[in-house]
Amino acid sequence: MNWSDNALLLPRMIRPAVWALVAALLLGSFPADAWAKSKEKKKKKKENPEAMTFDLPIPIGHGASGIKLPDRDDKGNLRMSFEIGSAFRVDETHLKLENLKIETFDDAGKLDMVIEMPESSMDLQTRILTSVNPVTIHRSDFEVRGGNMTFNTKTRQGKFSGPVRMLIFNRDGLDSAEKGEAGE
Repeated sequence: MNWSDNALLLPRMIRPAVWALVAALLLGSFPADAWAKSKEKKKKKKENPEAMTFDLPIPIGHGASGIKLPDRDDKGNLRMSFEIGSAFRVDETHLKLENLKIETFDDAGKLDMVIEMPESSMDLQTRILTSVNPVTIHRSDFEVRGGNMTFNTKTRQGKFSGPVRMLIFNRDGLDSAEKGEAGE
């Protein structure tokens, strides 16, 4: 078998998908930098899964409504669930959100708390939500309402500023817990 025989076998060994990609590149229907960007995202995800951004298929200057997004950890367990009434893509890295409801879950998969943000914005790279309108957080033992809030969806930590009001439910349970700690 000489070189020319090997050259004839080569096209049979290459997958049809590769030929389709080559044809798309030659015809100009596939942007050449899209392939590099895709590989870069995959590499970034492997190096640091927390560095990944939310990829929402909303073009800049357009909106969508009725979005539900689960947020899972590296083991596949549900950490949070986002229910978005409407979202508008401001630019490449920012979304304007309306009627956002976030449900957080504990390690056992049970509902921990619900965060309601009537109007907010999200930085897709840092995954930080910011609201200048009142935000309400519900949990089984308390409810907090604050003037405005910053919430880091990676660390699940938030910060209120402005007037804050907290209602604590089941005060009797808290009193008995305090007495148990005091040794009474």
